[in-house]
Parts: sequence; structure tokens; C-alpha cells
Amino acid sequence: MEDIYKQVAAYEGQEITAAVERVLDDPDFARWLYGTTERRLPKLAQRMILGLLRHSDNPRQIVDRFLVYPFMRQTKRASIRKLEITGLENLDHKVDGEPHGQLFLTNHRDIILDAALLAYLLNEKTGLRLYIGVGNNLFGKPWIEDLMRVCGCFAVIRNGNPRDLVHNSEVLSDYIVERQQSGHSLWLAQREGRAKDGDDRTQPSLLKMLTLAGEGSIFEKMKRLHITPVSISYEYDPCDYLKARELQLKRDKPDYVKSTMEDMKSMQIGLCEMKGEVTYNITPCINDELDELQKTAADLPRNEQLRLCAELIDKHIFQGYNLAWTNIAAKEILEGYEDEKFEIYLQAQLDKIVMPKGIEKDIPFLRERILELYANPAINQYNINNPQQ
Repeated sequence: MEDIYKQVAAYEGQEITAAVERVLDDPDFARWLYGTTERRLPKLAQRMILGLLRHSDNPRQIVDRFLVYPFMRQTKRASIRKLEITGLENLDHKVDGEPHGQLFLTNHRDIILDAALLAYLLNEKTGLRLYIGVGNNLFGKPWIEDLMRVCGCFAVIRNGNPRDLVHNSEVLSDYIVERQQSGHSLWLAQREGRAKDGDDRTQPSLLKMLTLAGEGSIFEKMKRLHITPVSISYEYDPCDYLKARELQLKRDKPDYVKSTMEDMKSMQIGLCEMKGEVTYNITPCINDELDELQKTAADLPRNEQLRLCAELIDKHIFQGYNLAWTNIAAKEILEGYEDEKFEIYLQAQLDKIVMPKGIEKDIPFLRERILELYANPAINQYNINNPQQ
């Protein structure tokens, strides 16, 4: 990979071998691998990880043999009753007859699973491998960053001064296009941070970042990204009560900042707790609609163009939801109807919430937030399909 992309790119070629050697020599990795008596990985898992790192001809086999197939299969068995992907007919790997990748933008439900399950499903159904965008704030330790980049993750850099952020955004935009032109597809969440209220909205600032580099209008730059929105639908969000808790803490403590331990807890619960039915729906690439939008919006200010592009992506995601009974029930409760089954579930989730010392649980507030989290996908889908009502 060219040096210009070094700060953001997933590892390629000899970079993979060097990174694996660094991981094996890192004392922090050894402490994680062998752990303590209470947090020790099974010996079989230890041997498997070390064997893959030391002896794989292509260390990316870690993705297939450990991280993707065994790990995702175990997650599916333990916490997902039904997992499916629809819209595979909207995969298009060629432009003018030449191989070309797509940029999948999804709503943001889970820190880890949004991309991991999509990568698993696409690889299982089509053999497609994804490059996955990860905020550099999640890298944590050097060995974690090395392993993530070995496994095809690239960095979305979120820290630095304004000048550095602009430069890194330009490099990232070019990197994505370069990967696509080489036939590879990539994933990004539609926003920074999960939607705590279930109201999935694409951040225009993300699109601004993606269109900083290159020549042409906003619409021309957007088209070269071949953006393909993907709707993620969960029957149960196992982190629903944690998201509601976070919203109350932000309301009651203006200086509240979520800790690394809280993020780790969200990752663990998101992976391990019940999600019920989970559906990924790939919607069509937005390029044809961008052509139509450009005809009416070419003379608008840049920020307004970005807003309209974000709304177009949102429309695809809203229409692509596979609504669960939990979404319908929450919407109906907010409208004044009753649903005993959902009320029982809701109370169980509220009971799990523990506030820090000195802060009391605001049950009506927390209840409303969890209801909104489930209801908003149903509300947004209804509104987008019934614009005159």
C-alpha cells in the first residue's frame, strides 16, 4: 500500500507479517491471551490463536478460521434466533464492465456486530470480503490496532487539530476510492457513535469527510463512492437499557464522559445477550438517484447538498427495515395503546439499570427512551412511506 495511506490503511503484504511479529512480541497481548485465573481463555483457543499467527501462510486466515466463522457462528448460536440477509441482487461489482467495489453504509446499532455480521453474511453467501472502517479511538493498545488492521480494518481518525483532520479525511476518501477501483468493497457506519434513540440519521459531516478529496461536484464525488445503504433490524437490542442509562447520565451530568470500561461492557453485552431475529437488507446503490438530485440541487449551497444526500441514504435505510414486533409494539404504546408482552420486557430491562452513586433512576424518562429506541424505526418507515399523512 502507498505510503500516503499508511496512517489509515488496512495492512497488506509484508505489513501483515511484520504486524503479526509485533503482536507475538507484545507483553500486553500475552497478558490478554493467557489472562488471569478468572479471565483465562480456554487452552484450545490459546493454541488456535497462536498457531494461526505463527504458521498461517496468509495471516488473514485468522478472519476465516477464528474471528469470522467460529466466533460469529458461536454468537449466532448463542444469541440470534434467526439471521438473514436480503437484497443480494443489489450487489454490483462492476462499473463499465470492470471490477469495482461498493461502499456499504449502515445504521449503527452495535459497536462490533454491525460490521462483523455483515462481513460474515457476505462472505458466507457470496465470498465477498469487506474492508471495515473503525474509529481509531477503538484501537486502544498497539497489538489491538495491529490485529484489526491485519483483519482488514482501516482507520477513521477522529482526533487531532482541524488541519490534520481535514488532511486525514482527504487521505481516507482517496483510500476508499482506491480500494473500490481495485475491486474491493468497504463498510462504514452512517454516523459516529450508535443511535441511542433508534432514530437512524446519516451525518452530513460524514459525507463531507468522504467528499473532501478529488475533483468535481458533491454529487460527482458521491457517485464515485458507489454508496449502497444497508438496513440493520434487531428484534431485541441487548444494550437498550445501557443506551437509556447513558442518555439520563448525559442529561443529569453535563460533564459525563463514557468510560472505556462502559464501552467494553456494551461490546460484551452486544455480543453475548439475546438479539432474537436480525436482518440485513442491502438496498440499491444511490447513484441513479444522485443523478436526479443533481438536476434540482446543483445550485444549492454545499451544506444543503450534503443534507439532501444524507436524507437520500436515510430514505433507503428506513424503507429497508424488517420491522420486528418490538418496533410495532413500542410505536403503539407511544400512541396510547397497550401491549402486555412488551411491557413485561420493558420492565425487565428497566430493572437492569444501575445508576452511579448520587443519581436516582428516572423511571419515566428511562422508559420513554427505551420505547423511542424501538419505536423510531417503525415511525421513520411509516413517515417515509406516507409523506402526505
